[in-house]
Amino acid sequence: VEYVEDSYKTEEQLFVTGIHCTPEIAYEEMSITKSQFNKTTGIQGFHAFQSFKEGEVTPEIAHEIGVKLAQEMWGDRFEVIVSTHINTNHIHNHFVINSVSYVDGKKYYDNRESYAELRRISDSLCEEYQLSVLKEKPCRNSRINYANYQKVNFQRVNYYTIAKEDLDRAIAMAYSYQDFEE
Repeated sequence: VEYVEDSYKTEEQLFVTGIHCTPEIAYEEMSITKSQFNKTTGIQGFHAFQSFKEGEVTPEIAHEIGVKLAQEMWGDRFEVIVSTHINTNHIHNHFVINSVSYVDGKKYYDNRESYAELRRISDSLCEEYQLSVLKEKPCRNSRINYANYQKVNFQRVNYYTIAKEDLDRAIAMAYSYQDFEE
């Protein structure tokens, strides 16, 4: 939290926003959430970032996009700090996400799907603001194409496909309509 809120990097913390927490006391608030749900061990938080092409975005727009990204990705359940760093040649956002939801006490599960979702939301927001989006290329040490992974995952696993599979299985096992209902 100290790193992402550093005054030198954020123009005296002008570009630091808390989602469901107060930036100045975010660590304490996130700790209280963990204590309330008795989840004080294990992973304490997650760090994500979003970069923009050099010279393409103002700090204000970058921060606005970062806040929208955090709200869409985590804002319905998690405390998040959004910090826009302007101390390098390319403006970038950092996100510190509490590992425990303030809503239900469940832990955030960071995986390939969540990374792909983060990338999808970021790309969508950048396109909305008419900013550059990276062309897809394989990640180092990975053969995963995240855009394709996300498409396949959404096509393959969602409420409707699961329900359809369940119905198809029930139909195949039933000898009559009453049997199907049971």
